Amino acid sequence: MRRVLAVFVTLAFSGVASMSALAQPKGKPGKAATDNPYAEPGKPEEKQAVERKPAEPKKEPKADAKKDEKPAEPTADKKPDGEEAAAEAPRDEAAPSSGKADTRSDGMKAYQKALEKRKLSATAPLSAQRLRDELGPIEEKLANGRRDEAIGDLVYFVEQPRFEPFANGPEGRAMLFLLGDALGRAGAYEPARGYLQRLLSGDSKETNYRRAARTLVELGLESDQLEVFLKDLEKVPASAPEELRGDIAYLKGRALERRKDRSGALAAYAAVSPKSRFWAQATYLSGVIEVERGQLKKGENLFCKVADPKRTPKKAPLFGGSDFFRVRDLARLGLGRVAHEQYRFDDARYYYYLVPKDSDRLPEALYEASTTRYEAKDYEGARELMGELRAMKVNHPYEDEAWLMDAYIDLATCKFFRADAKLREFLKRYDPVRDAARRISKDDTAVKRMVETVREGSDPAAANLGIDAGVARTLGALMRIDSGYGTASRRLGQLDVQLSGLRGAMGDLDEAARKLATPKEVRPQAAGPIGDAIPDKIDRIDAQIAEVRRLMREAERSSSANKTQLEDLKKQLEALEIRARAGRTAITPAAAAAMKATTDVDLMGVIQKDRERAAALHQEASKTREKVEAQQIALAKDALVRLDRRLSRLLRRARLGRIETVLGEKRSLEVEIEALSQGLLPQTVVDSLKAERWLADDEEYWPFDGEDWEDEYVGGEGLR
Repeated sequence: MRRVLAVFVTLAFSGVASMSALAQPKGKPGKAATDNPYAEPGKPEEKQAVERKPAEPKKEPKADAKKDEKPAEPTADKKPDGEEAAAEAPRDEAAPSSGKADTRSDGMKAYQKALEKRKLSATAPLSAQRLRDELGPIEEKLANGRRDEAIGDLVYFVEQPRFEPFANGPEGRAMLFLLGDALGRAGAYEPARGYLQRLLSGDSKETNYRRAARTLVELGLESDQLEVFLKDLEKVPASAPEELRGDIAYLKGRALERRKDRSGALAAYAAVSPKSRFWAQATYLSGVIEVERGQLKKGENLFCKVADPKRTPKKAPLFGGSDFFRVRDLARLGLGRVAHEQYRFDDARYYYYLVPKDSDRLPEALYEASTTRYEAKDYEGARELMGELRAMKVNHPYEDEAWLMDAYIDLATCKFFRADAKLREFLKRYDPVRDAARRISKDDTAVKRMVETVREGSDPAAANLGIDAGVARTLGALMRIDSGYGTASRRLGQLDVQLSGLRGAMGDLDEAARKLATPKEVRPQAAGPIGDAIPDKIDRIDAQIAEVRRLMREAERSSSANKTQLEDLKKQLEALEIRARAGRTAITPAAAAAMKATTDVDLMGVIQKDRERAAALHQEASKTREKVEAQQIALAKDALVRLDRRLSRLLRRARLGRIETVLGEKRSLEVEIEALSQGLLPQTVVDSLKAERWLADDEEYWPFDGEDWEDEYVGGEGLR
């Protein structure tokens, strides 16, 4: 029975909260993001690296490569152009919370009363030692990722009347914290708040008090419900530890910044103490706000506080942990971008140089430093930096633009044939990708096929998109790293996990009902024919659905497809999907018979009520999944449109570059002919007369030590 309680508690707590958090956001696909509820706690993801690079000077080629972009966000995702700011993930606005923290303990109390009436409840009193003994295995389960089991064990103790005498003791408070933290990490924010708020009483310096407040701050940053969690944290007194007040000030600053109250956000960020783990993030985001307001000098000073070890408080890296150094890399990129905006190219190069070799931001720093040296007309320096970037042999967001920049550096140094070869290769590689993205974005069926293929992790070349296999794989890779599409995919994955948990919980509740009705009966290994169980039937229906979808794709691609046959396939698909939904929520015949046959109305009534609630949750989650799936397809289509526009811009630059290589080569030949007409040999010809030119690496040249008779040279008269 304890196992059944654990299963139901998990589904009841995490299922509802997750569906509200995974609901389709209010923004339109493609709206620039200002917050990321799935970001790691404490990371300023909505504005990375001040991330937003100030508008670049209009110079070639960087001016074209980045001129339309808003300050770039150097994340692992492919970044959009400024005109394509829609690449940002839409801000996830979860369903608004009522503000009331509900632990949903009524259901557990009903179980306790029913079990007590049946004389199945625990009667032995709890002890502090018993709770200490249980805490170890529970923490081990949490560390191993067995969160659902840990939540069930914690609720089993916390929601018992026997627990009340220990609720304010160290063991009881530790259990309350673990339960609230585990529920919050599972996405059940309301019950998590209910348990964590119980700890915000007493001494604010007590360990579990501080742990609860810190967790509420982290959940607020993750959940996109910052105002709700700020209201919960109003209980924290002004006499609380400095680092705790700093965390709350950072959460307040994020909430104010989200409401576009920049002045209030700056004031809140200024209140974050260096002892807070969010000091670096708060200082960095303050710099971002100042740069956006046009106060470049103030922004630069704030970035320097994070980027310069001499100006950073000594204890800030200790309290900030590994996130501090990630933010420091972002601050150094921000300094480089501010200096670049002010045409201080040497300063920008120095700031980019400060990004360490082991940083994830190094490719961005090398690329942007190269563009800086290019604009400073230091072409050899730009070439050296591009060589370092190429030597890393890693994928990065600037691969296509770096390729174009490399060719333009050759063009600037009069390496016309080399530049033309690189530009031709660029066109050969990205032209088909652009054409395929344009064609697929206009075909809803093709977009859906690609999304399904990418979601399943299979080879996009097998999606029958009618394009080259290499191009299909390229599109699939670009779609995977798109920030907006990635957010929708994570939502869908989380929702699938919740649906799977709901189905498992319904099966466990059915089994519990059967055991209550016939406790001495041994369940046979196969109660019916092989494959006649409900899960087996659902698997067969899913296979049929996949086959019907395949037939529909082939019929849609075929020019001779019969519309009547296509309509029949659509009707079959709809019928199969209805059967699948009904099968997933169906009660097994044995469980239904057990519920009718049992005389224990109270306990069986509770189980039956929970079973009905689980079925309703499953239906609601299935509808939510359809919305999230539609959103994912819309975001995928939007990503393809933005990719089309981005590559179109770069391809235009490449074609213009090829024209410039032809004109440059023509001018080079004109200069050479003019020099020959004046009796001057080109440098290439002069160099060919030197013996050193023809030596291999393992050879050495010994010049002639005798006399040099100039009249012995034939045809060398008058050479200068």
